[in-house]
Amino acid sequence: MKGLFLNNTPLSLYVHLPWCETQCPYCDFSITTDPVDGNDVRLADAIIKDIKHSSDLIADRKFKSIYFGGGTPSLASTQSIKQILNSIRDRLASSEIEITLEMNPNDVSEKKVEELLGAGINRVSLGIQSYINKELQALGRNHDRKSAIQATKILEDVNSTIDLIYGIEKQTPESLAENLEIIIASNVNHLSLYQLTIEPNTIFYKKELLLPDEGAIEKMEVIAKDLLEKNGFEQYEVSSWSKSGYKSQHNLNYWQFGDFLGVGPGSHSKISNKQEIIRYRKIKPLEGYIQNQKSADLKTIVDDELDMDLAMNLLRIKDGLQHQDLPIDLPASFLKKYQKGIDEGLLLKDKIGATQKGYQFLNETIQLFF
Repeated sequence: MKGLFLNNTPLSLYVHLPWCETQCPYCDFSITTDPVDGNDVRLADAIIKDIKHSSDLIADRKFKSIYFGGGTPSLASTQSIKQILNSIRDRLASSEIEITLEMNPNDVSEKKVEELLGAGINRVSLGIQSYINKELQALGRNHDRKSAIQATKILEDVNSTIDLIYGIEKQTPESLAENLEIIIASNVNHLSLYQLTIEPNTIFYKKELLLPDEGAIEKMEVIAKDLLEKNGFEQYEVSSWSKSGYKSQHNLNYWQFGDFLGVGPGSHSKISNKQEIIRYRKIKPLEGYIQNQKSADLKTIVDDELDMDLAMNLLRIKDGLQHQDLPIDLPASFLKKYQKGIDEGLLLKDKIGATQKGYQFLNETIQLFF
């Protein structure tokens, strides 16, 4: 890929480690259930090579955040994580940048967490999804309530975030409240609360599920808002709740339309210059990527597609954004559609963001930008 004439768009690094013990029936990510078997060190070498070969895209920018996602990155050895981080020390915006790694409860031990912190990880994203056994079984998770609570306890003094899903089969508003109360009682400072969505190419897509009805979902959302706000959590994005000072810097960079370099099999990238915005991904097969870190599906984002891309990211941020804080000059076509949203009472006049009504019906609001 040729080098781009880059602007000052902030840049984050996403590292995809694809191993999982099992395929969750709701997951459509690029994963493998093959054993790691030392391939984590081989993949780390390929990732280091990929970053080095991406120097034209990185240019003179430093990474403002790093995120190890997957898959289940905690299945990889600490040695391979450290190998990657050591290779990019001179590419970090500061020694204090947020470096997150996803873990599943079964992989959390005091020793493993200590090793990861020693390697340079300073934030852990814990994939709990639920603390209720029947809900975990409905989701096809490979951990139970006991291991979820134990993992949460081990991470009590670590900068951490928890993933929780609602709208699960067999879930009730009362059981969601129980889940949230466990998190509130811990020292966790960030929560990602997602409604279960059934994606094509997943096991769930082929099954007939008895999910909670719309009334139950609305009740769950009201309960969540009430409980979290009363206990010091602020919603700053559609699915994100944070205590003061603990917003996810990596995810904010996505939503604020910053750039991100994705490395690892199946990872996605967005890179800007003053003339264009490109998105592409890396090839998905693990062995293929290890042998050759090829890119695929390179696409220039322009016109209506750019308007939609902007809306789907910027409007997720609850408090909105000032024009001067954006890394891009908004296209005239976007601003014309945005004015229609202002006229309909869905979008803010003084900054880029949704009104209370627009945020409540965000999917419909975003349709303005098709």
